[in-house]
Amino acid sequence: MWANAQTGTTIYQFLNIPISARQAALGGDAVSVRDYDLNFTAVNPSLMNLDMDNRIALNYASYLADSKLGSINYVKDLAAGHFLSVNARVMDFGKIPRTDESGQVNGEFSAMDASVGLGYAYQFEDNFTIGANVNYITSKIDNFNSSALSASAGVTYHNERTKETIALVFRNFGYQLQTYNGVKEALPFRADIGYTRILPEFPLAFTITYHDLQKFNISQTYNVNGQEVGFGRKFLDHLSGGVELFPEQAFNLRMGYNVKRGNELAVLDQRSFSGLSFGFGIKISSFRFDYSHVRYHNASNVNQIGLMLDLVELSGYRR
Repeated sequence: MWANAQTGTTIYQFLNIPISARQAALGGDAVSVRDYDLNFTAVNPSLMNLDMDNRIALNYASYLADSKLGSINYVKDLAAGHFLSVNARVMDFGKIPRTDESGQVNGEFSAMDASVGLGYAYQFEDNFTIGANVNYITSKIDNFNSSALSASAGVTYHNERTKETIALVFRNFGYQLQTYNGVKEALPFRADIGYTRILPEFPLAFTITYHDLQKFNISQTYNVNGQEVGFGRKFLDHLSGGVELFPEQAFNLRMGYNVKRGNELAVLDQRSFSGLSFGFGIKISSFRFDYSHVRYHNASNVNQIGLMLDLVELSGYRR
């Protein structure tokens, strides 16, 4: 069974969680940020470029419900427009109480998802790059295990003169190799399109993403007031975006908003600021450090950090 688009009925949802602090700060769905940040290639492999060559990035988040998310990414320039990437991520859900039919606690069990993959990109014109990656996924829930092969493919248009980028990516299509209980389940396939631009006369970049193109209605049936969700809400729930101040400098400030998260986690008669995110990045020598804070709910927020190392600068050379 190949992946289909059924919101809420797919497995390996950790594949769609932002793996880097910068992506999280920019709304969580950015697929068109094309610069030095190789973390975005795990989402859209066609973003690979020369500025990412020989960089390695580590990311960590203390996620919801005491779960932990970590990832590592690396990109290598193979010359003549060819690029290779390596990526891995782990989602550890920690210890979970084991209960029987009556709700009595009987010990604990653990759960974990992980993936490792290779990516390839080819810049076949000055402005156009295509790319794809393949990932092996493994998952464990107590004594149950599953595995799968997934792939993502994208195309990116980047105009260096106007500093504009448009990207289209198809994410997480594939096949489940081993099931938990004999029933094959769908992977969390999605199609996203994004646009990013650095303004010419002001130190600001903005990115906007229209995600989940494969299905129009990804919204809840009713809003926080109990009213049935209409066309406008269903359209806007596909949008997320963010802005970055001083985008090409050693210090950056970022803020983003995720419309769907803001709508679905809103609380009646309370200001929870759900859907908002912010963060910063700073470069010191050959290191870059990123931080983000994402608002889910008054009682649930996520802090994420990332460290990127430029192996070219570390060896004493200049880019």
